[in-house]
Amino acid sequence: MSGISGHYAGMEDICPSTSKNTHIYIKTLHEACLVLGGEHKLAAYLGVSVQRVEAWLNGRGVPPDPVFLRCVDLVAGGRP
Repeated sequence: MSGISGHYAGMEDICPSTSKNTHIYIKTLHEACLVLGGEHKLAAYLGVSVQRVEAWLNGRGVPPDPVFLRCVDLVAGGRP
């Protein structure tokens, strides 16, 4: 494994996404969820409800561009 997925290979997956790796939005949100340590922390970081994060992670809707880009920045930097 290489890249982002390889970086987290040894970590427990605490993100509840059932659709991970199927779409760039879901993949990026999932990685951000791992960086922060769970969906509740990701929701707080993004300033949205946990239910909204869960919906996005499971392919129900997509996050607004500013939210998605915040996740991209987080994943790229590896920390908030």
